[in-house]
Amino acid sequence: MDAIADNTTARYSQSREKNWADYLLIAGLIIYAFSSTFSIAASQIGLGLALIAFVALYRDGKASFKPTSFSGPYAFLVLSAIMAVFRAEYHVRALVEVKSFLVIFSFYLVYWPDTISEQRTRILNIYLFSAALIAAFSCAHSYIFMRLGDHAQGFFSTSITFGECQALATLALIHKLVNSRHSSGTKLMWLLALTVTMTSLILSFTRGAWMGFAAGFAVLFVGFPRRLLPIVAVSILSFAIALHFSPYMRERISGFDISKILTTADKSFNQNFESIAIMSSFHRLYIWQRGFTILKDNHAFGIGAKNMKYHYYRLSTEYERENNLVWSHQHNNFMQMLLSYGFIGLIAFLYFIISLVKFTMTGTGNSQYGALAIFVCFLTFGLTEHSWGDEEVIMMTFFLTGLMLCSTEEKVSQG
Repeated sequence: MDAIADNTTARYSQSREKNWADYLLIAGLIIYAFSSTFSIAASQIGLGLALIAFVALYRDGKASFKPTSFSGPYAFLVLSAIMAVFRAEYHVRALVEVKSFLVIFSFYLVYWPDTISEQRTRILNIYLFSAALIAAFSCAHSYIFMRLGDHAQGFFSTSITFGECQALATLALIHKLVNSRHSSGTKLMWLLALTVTMTSLILSFTRGAWMGFAAGFAVLFVGFPRRLLPIVAVSILSFAIALHFSPYMRERISGFDISKILTTADKSFNQNFESIAIMSSFHRLYIWQRGFTILKDNHAFGIGAKNMKYHYYRLSTEYERENNLVWSHQHNNFMQMLLSYGFIGLIAFLYFIISLVKFTMTGTGNSQYGALAIFVCFLTFGLTEHSWGDEEVIMMTFFLTGLMLCSTEEKVSQG
């Protein structure tokens, strides 16, 4: 019996010895965590290395596929996307869209491997450090070089992507502050990081990112009401000061006035808009109206993947074509799914969302609030932007959600 026990222990110890795949997995995830805040290419390379390492660990019996309740709904969504390829005018471009569904691996590569349990906090800290570093650069660049009305965009091509990524990072920082005990020096460091990250989020002047942050913060407030009260007070004061001294901030806020937006709904593109924010909101209303027009004869299966610009161009006026007002997506995740994949695709998308939210809420411990806040933030982005098609944003969302859910499970197992 002793010999059997010794052999079992030896085999277990041997299986836990680190090899090249263990180190490659950690290296890949660290590369992603550091570069995801400024480079899509580098972050994809990092995830690619992590995937190669995970496959090697799985073949050696050192990693396994943990079951998740949303895997079936996600497969249903992928199937609806594959079906939409056959309805597309350009099949190669449609296949590229199906390939983008591989972003789910940014969740699984931090959720599946047990071999990185002791490294997950380090990976999160590296991500938060990178986000704060990019935020500090963006704030300095905005102060020195940008004119009034310019939007901070970090190293991304658009301020929308930058703002959404910074909103996710800000929520992750807040959760880090309130979910763990820190020494005075460490807390001061995280508060400084939170200050510059939130400032960069404001300087993106992206209303969708602001809305997403507010929704995610509301989730965190449910979980940590007392601990978040000081942050709420400071945030309101800072926002009031920014609103008082920045005319452009007031102009962006005016874009939330629903009554002003609706007065533009029955007018044309060449009308005189009160502000850029109102014009932007009018564009979205017009795009959604066109979307429903396009959908009339394609309601069951949609118009096909990557097909919107083709149909939109056929309905566009000469003024829209001359002024580059022909869009390739719906600026709304739900409308995009409905238009591309039809009602079947929209049902699959909603089924996946509900399943992932339920999966997140079944966790125990306070980390589930962080995971849910991140995902709710992303869903709110999707009300005014096609954030599902922005790989930088959706990869970061899945990555942070998986990272926080793993933290929940590890605390429970330790308890």
